Amino acid sequence: MEDFTSSRFGRRGFSRIHWPVAVAVGALTLAGLSWSEPAKAQNTLGVDVSFNDTLGDEGDNGAGVDLYFGPRMDLGLLALTTELSAGFHDFGGGIDPSVYRGMAGGRLGLFTIIRPSIFAHIGVGHLTWDEGPGDDRDSRTNIATDVGAALDLTVLPMMDVGVQLSYNTIAGNSSNPAFDWTQFGAHVIFVLD
Repeated sequence: MEDFTSSRFGRRGFSRIHWPVAVAVGALTLAGLSWSEPAKAQNTLGVDVSFNDTLGDEGDNGAGVDLYFGPRMDLGLLALTTELSAGFHDFGGGIDPSVYRGMAGGRLGLFTIIRPSIFAHIGVGHLTWDEGPGDDRDSRTNIATDVGAALDLTVLPMMDVGVQLSYNTIAGNSSNPAFDWTQFGAHVIFVLD
């Protein structure tokens, strides 16, 4: 009978054969511990009010509002929300840009009472300008995106409040560059049953 340590499997050791199995078992165990009950989805309705700061010289600071709606799945330690959003953002300055947008995306949060999260959306946006004589800027409709982070606090079982920071853009076209801005603001999220 061949000694196990001198066999072909014994020379390979734990790392070559057993590591993938050990990692898979560990991941399944962690998922089972954090996912103690079936995932449940609750609809959310939120509103963001934000201060906007353009990243180019095509406008001054401004303000905006975004409304969003979508189901939030509670996965134990994680919360995954898919969202549809609509927003309006206005900027000051001589050319007074304004942005209207509709997007879809989601946010991934960690924990329940104090919830840090990341989010991203993509959709369509419309950029308009107050054009002066000889101005070569064109109002345009193009791809709109945002990516950001938020910190929420559950103040009531059906309401979260928080702050968010995001980078936002309306894609450019052949004659004009992309319009980029950052947003910093506060939001409230209502959890609907």
